[in-house]
Amino acid sequence: MIVEPYKGEGDHPDLWGFGDGKRAFFRIKQGKPDPGSIHWGFMAEDNGKVDEFYWAALSAGARDNISPRARLEYDPGYYAADVFDPDGYWFEVVDKS
Repeated sequence: MIVEPYKGEGDHPDLWGFGDGKRAFFRIKQGKPDPGSIHWGFMAEDNGKVDEFYWAALSAGARDNISPRARLEYDPGYYAADVFDPDGYWFEVVDKS
């Protein structure tokens, strides 16, 4: 569902926000893909699923960015892992239990 169409002004591009009808969960723009500017984040149901994601991603050719660990600087229950896929896109999976 499109939630927030934004008509860009000046140097800011047009953006299309997609979400649940109340807020956008992600936004896209037209143009050349830039892996360095994309950070995909997904929720996991527990720490074990974060670990599974990390090791499966590495086995599939991803590169480590941040190994699975608690990140107390974000939140007391924040546990996450980050990888770069073979094209350089950044993926994070987090459990906030």
